[in-house]
Order: sequence, then structure tokens, then C-alpha cells
Amino acid sequence: MNPRPFIMIGSQHWHAPWHRDALIAAGCSIAAVSDSDPAAIERLAAGQTYRRFERWADMLDAYPHAVAFVLTPPDETPEVLAALVARAMPFVLEKPGTVDGAALASAATGAAASGLATAVPFVNRLMSFWGELARQDPRFLLWTHAHFRILAGPPQRYLRDGVPWVLSRSRYGGGALRNLGIHAADAALTIANGVALTIGCATTSNVLHNLEVDDFAMASLITAEGRTITIEAGYCMPTETTADKQWRIHGPGWAITEDRGLLTVRSENGLVQRESAPSSQQYAAFGEVLSHMAQNRPHAMARLSDLLAAQRLVDAIYQAAA
Repeated sequence: MNPRPFIMIGSQHWHAPWHRDALIAAGCSIAAVSDSDPAAIERLAAGQTYRRFERWADMLDAYPHAVAFVLTPPDETPEVLAALVARAMPFVLEKPGTVDGAALASAATGAAASGLATAVPFVNRLMSFWGELARQDPRFLLWTHAHFRILAGPPQRYLRDGVPWVLSRSRYGGGALRNLGIHAADAALTIANGVALTIGCATTSNVLHNLEVDDFAMASLITAEGRTITIEAGYCMPTETTADKQWRIHGPGWAITEDRGLLTVRSENGLVQRESAPSSQQYAAFGEVLSHMAQNRPHAMARLSDLLAAQRLVDAIYQAAA
């Protein structure tokens, strides 16, 4: 069977150019792009031979054997996912996907029941952090404390970039926690490895930017054995070019930290540091997953069920904070 082409549903998402470039670099074919805004399509497809569609449903009819890459606003996504599941069309869904876990549950159930291939670009799973943790704690049984922090710059960029829905509670389902913190939620669930997490405390704030949605959120999560995880997410860095992202975990006799492109391993034998892959390389590496999907091959990456679990944890943190 020839590799499936990709179709991109939604052109306005700020990650759309990164995914387009990852597809191209991986040797995948992009057949068409859809969006209700023709200008957004042109920005994404300029200079390319992709077919343009205003209605995504028309594009699905034109390319029934494609892989869909879904980048629609979260409040519009459930309708798209229902159509894809009904057509048994494999798809990639940009996080957070939907406004909450309830809006995602039906598609996740349907995709699992039919064995439909899905993928979610939780690219932080490609950090060097995870390879080192696998060496120290391959079964995720020894760690005792972890901290996942992801802080970005001011959110006004979303207004400038034509995606105001990111700052709408009804259209996006929250703010920094839903947008950025879902990566931290996925990391917490990964190290929990099926063990239930209880929320010890949670808080959200919007005092920095006076938004409708949170510009900072934090939560402490606890396992039945007393292991703890702290999550932080926020739009609280001073400029768009500054970020503060740190994945940190501790175990008996060792500690691993990945912080702004530097992996640090501390142990009883001393300290070792090395450079780690930046976010741009992580999105490029996600191209391998896309290539596998085009060739109907299994991939070792997050699926829709993983996104649903992260969405539900984010929902629980919001509820606890309220």
C-alpha cells in the first residue's frame, strides 16, 4: 500500500507551521488544508500545491484514505473527531484537543473500540529526561518526588496571532493549565504508571494579566505510597522569547533535571551534565511518528487515550482549585 497523504484540518494554530515542516522533513505528503479563514490557509500553504478547502467535511470527502491532522479550536473539535471516527480515518490531534475530558471521551472510546490509529504530539515525551529516567528507574517504582514546571511569556501573542480562542474559557476550557500544563499532566501520569493520583492542593490565578482564564496554576499530586508530584504552568515570563521549563525527579541516591536545554544527573558519584534537545528538535522528531502513521505502522507515542487521561487530570485540578 502506498503511504497515506496527510490533510490538515485547521490552519490557525500556532503549531501548524511546525507540524507542516515536520511532515515535509519526514518525507510525508500533504495533500490539502482546510480552514474557514482563507488568509490562514494561505499563510500555511503559501508556495505549496496543497488543495485549499473552506469546509473540512468537503476535504474528508475528497481524501477518504488520508491521515487527518486536527488543529481546530477545541470547542469545534468534537464534531471533527466524530466524523473521523465514523469514517475510520486515522488522525493526529493537537493538544488539548477539546475544552475538557468530557468532550473528548466519546471520540476516545470510539477510536479504541475500532482500533483506529491516533497520535497526540506530547513532544515533551521526547525530552532527554525520559531516557535518563529509564536508566535510573526503568519501571517507575523508585522515584519519590517530581516537579514539572512549564512557564511561557505573555499571552497577548495569541491575540496578535489570530487565535483569541486560546484565552476564552468557553472555547478553550481554561488557560495556562489547559494549554501548557497538559504536558506536565501527561508527565505526571507517565511516572505514576497507572497508580492513582490524589490532588493534595491546587490553585489558579489570573492576577498578572487579568484574563478570563488562568495565567498561572499549580497543583500537588500524591500517590497512595506518599510519593509527590508538583505541577506548575503559567504565562508569567516577562517576554515571548523567555521560558522557564524544568522537568525534575528524585529517587534514592539520584536526581535528574532537564532545564532549558541542559540535562543534569546528580548521584552519589557526583554530577554529570549534557545538552538536551530543544523543543524545535522535539517537534521535528515527532515527524517519525507521522511517517509511521502514513505507512500504517505502529508508533511509540501518545495516543488519544493518553490525551483523555491528561485532560481528566487537568479537569480535576481545575475543580480542586475552584
